[in-house]
Amino acid sequence: MEPAKMSGSAMLILGIIIAIVIWLIPAFIYIYAWLAAIFLIIGGLVTMLSGG
Repeated sequence: MEPAKMSGSAMLILGIIIAIVIWLIPAFIYIYAWLAAIFLIIGGLVTMLSGG
């Protein structure tokens, strides 16, 4: 795998994990946490698409 694809899938997985944690634990619902998860997911998708 190319480094770009690996970092893209890693960002995607990390973003999904963060989103699930925020969803399961309402105490962690902060706008910055949601923004971080959304940016990681979008960044991962864009990196995978542009790298593939």
